Amino acid sequence: MPAPAMPQFMPSMTGADPSARLSDESIIASRRSLAGTAIGDAMLLWQLARIRRRRGSAAEKDLDPLEESLKQSARMDSLRLIEAAMRHLRAVTVAQLKRKPKVVAVRVGTYGFEVLLDEPAEAPDYWEAASGGYVLELAKGVTLEHLDAIGQGPSLCPALIPVGDTVEGPLLLNFEEIGCLAIAGPDSTSTRLLSAIVEALGSSPMADSVRVVTVGVETPTGPGWERVISTTFDSPQLEHLLVSASLQEPSRNQAEIDVLAVGPGHDVLIQRAGQIAVTPGSNLAVVGATSSAAARWPWRIHIDATSRAVVQPIAFTMLAAQTRSPDVVRTLMGGATDQTPRPRGF
Repeated sequence: MPAPAMPQFMPSMTGADPSARLSDESIIASRRSLAGTAIGDAMLLWQLARIRRRRGSAAEKDLDPLEESLKQSARMDSLRLIEAAMRHLRAVTVAQLKRKPKVVAVRVGTYGFEVLLDEPAEAPDYWEAASGGYVLELAKGVTLEHLDAIGQGPSLCPALIPVGDTVEGPLLLNFEEIGCLAIAGPDSTSTRLLSAIVEALGSSPMADSVRVVTVGVETPTGPGWERVISTTFDSPQLEHLLVSASLQEPSRNQAEIDVLAVGPGHDVLIQRAGQIAVTPGSNLAVVGATSSAAARWPWRIHIDATSRAVVQPIAFTMLAAQTRSPDVVRTLMGGATDQTPRPRGF
């Protein structure tokens, strides 16, 4: 699969030296958090609060230890801004019968709220274009009230998921647009990052139209995992999913997205599913941990043993997301789990 053509220099998105060393304080702070980024933690905290409300216990005194821990690191304000901005961007483009912006990444931090596109676009109302139209920036002074007043519909990017922290702020990739993401590196670190991505997909308030299917990924009981469908490499349901996606059969709502997460040892499956996922019009996206660091995947994250990572084809250097072990999660939650049965089939 050829790598997509992307601009080589995006100053507003890569303002720091790509080889800049992240501080030890940043690494320590990240490993205290469940999903590795303040946005991922906020998604998980949102999901925990949702579970608590569903059980009918909304009082602060009902917070479990995991929620208390996440409240120290989660940036709910940033998640709220991202959610509102993505709904607004859809409202001023797709909802007005304008061309859908091809969003590949979002970052909120040093340079404000940035949206990276894979082709130039004109800036809609409340947005400004930068880097030749490849970047949309939320205009200065735009508030949540402005965004909410217009953006009342669904999110433009339901499969927008944090993958780590850059020097300038958390980085989120839009799996729906990039299609296939390969994570290369030591099995332990690449698997942790893959698990954190699945956890975020299961927790995101934007991902109601996303179905998450895993192969070769441990699926613990806990927040973010109750919506995940676990299957096997030789499952007939997996084969049906791939065949239906390749034929673009309208067996499900076309607004819905399937994200297939593949654990290490299944490079052939990643290759096959990735070919389907990058086909125009496909509603399948693939993220997988691969042992082949040299393989030319369309989008890839190379991660080392210290969890520093580089995202290609755009040269982001970041601290990759972490996830706690299932045992730690169960301990923090005091053994409590959501009563909603976890889906196990299609």
